[in-house]
Amino acid sequence: MTIKVPIKSNLKEKFTKKRITENLGLKIVALVVAILLWYIVVNITDPIITQTYKNVHVKILNEDVITGQGNTLQVEDNSAIIPTVTVKAPRTIIQELGSSIDNIVATADMNKLLTDGTSVPIECTVSKFSDKVESIRPSSDYLHVKIEKRKTIQLPIIVTTSGEVESGYIVGNKTPYQNQVRISGPQSVVERIKKAYADVPVSGFTGLISTQADIELFDEEGEPIPLNYLELNVNNIRVDVEILATKKVPIYYSVIGIPADGYGATGEVDCTPEVVTVAGEKSTIDVVSEIKIPGDELNVTGQTADLVTVVDIQDYLPQGVRIADTSTFSGKVTLKAYIEPYSDITLTVNAKDIVFEGVPFGYEAEVVNDSDKIDIKIVGLKQNLEKLDVSSIISKVDFGDYALMNNVTEYHEGVYNCIINPELPEGIRADEAVTVQVRLKKNEE
Repeated sequence: MTIKVPIKSNLKEKFTKKRITENLGLKIVALVVAILLWYIVVNITDPIITQTYKNVHVKILNEDVITGQGNTLQVEDNSAIIPTVTVKAPRTIIQELGSSIDNIVATADMNKLLTDGTSVPIECTVSKFSDKVESIRPSSDYLHVKIEKRKTIQLPIIVTTSGEVESGYIVGNKTPYQNQVRISGPQSVVERIKKAYADVPVSGFTGLISTQADIELFDEEGEPIPLNYLELNVNNIRVDVEILATKKVPIYYSVIGIPADGYGATGEVDCTPEVVTVAGEKSTIDVVSEIKIPGDELNVTGQTADLVTVVDIQDYLPQGVRIADTSTFSGKVTLKAYIEPYSDITLTVNAKDIVFEGVPFGYEAEVVNDSDKIDIKIVGLKQNLEKLDVSSIISKVDFGDYALMNNVTEYHEGVYNCIINPELPEGIRADEAVTVQVRLKKNEE
């Protein structure tokens, strides 16, 4: 099989390569010369070109024409920034100006405020070579303003904290070095301001914070108010914030006094609350183990009913210690001492069971009552009487007590009227003295 080669295509390739490479050096020289000629022509003719500058700031002139009359001046719609300014000038001038917006001067003269009271013409120029600039075209021609009466108010500065302190610590006193701020500005803005705060972050702190805090303004709904167009006599203040350690401690108390005749204190006392949380420097509260309320606060003398008293334990806190959270606990503790009327029961004593003490030497004693049974009324709180085991009570006659009470210095044989003293537990007593006739006779031995 015979393959035919396209002769015309080969000739074209050879011709093209020959044309490109033929006199290559001469062609390179011609290209360089052309570039040089273009450069020379351009520099000689200095053609007019344009340069665009973005976000050019407008300077307000003669602002005191407005503010000097007790008014405020606010720029609206962000019109104090021109999105673009296009400068048309010879290329050499554009090169001198460069791309910096600092070379573009945009002004709005308040003396030229239009009759609508809201628009001021913007004039643009360049900082140098202004006589050689063909044109300057800003993308916006007017500064839009709002003119209002100036108003001044004074507010207290409220110190707040944000964040969480370390576990076992709380925020204590917040002390500002200055507690008032004076605010001036447009009436419509100033009238919205209701609160002035200075916030201090406290996260992670375990000791005193002393710092500068910025003043923030808020409206009635708690929304922040921007400080634009407002003048504050201070923008931040020095603040001290205590960070205190906390500790739970029990409350101890005591009861003093004797209730009215026929009544007794049950010994039961309600204390609400029984444990409180206190705060202070760690080294101070580490040594606090309890809060003691003195008996004077719970004196039941003459009481015929339960005694309820409210005690402010802050009066009994050690120096440097305070209630941890007064928003949930005011420091007032309620104490209630229970008082009940006495009840009574009759204790029957067998004469033969009476125990004699202090019998004079050489004598023996025996009961000579008409009855072998002697009744003694004993009184006490119902709860105590119910627990009393009557069978275990020992009744005694003490000749030593008799001698003291009756001024007896020497005993003789005979019958004596002696008081029976039953041994009763605390809180129970004989209602009245009960006597028994006891005969003393000499011991025959």
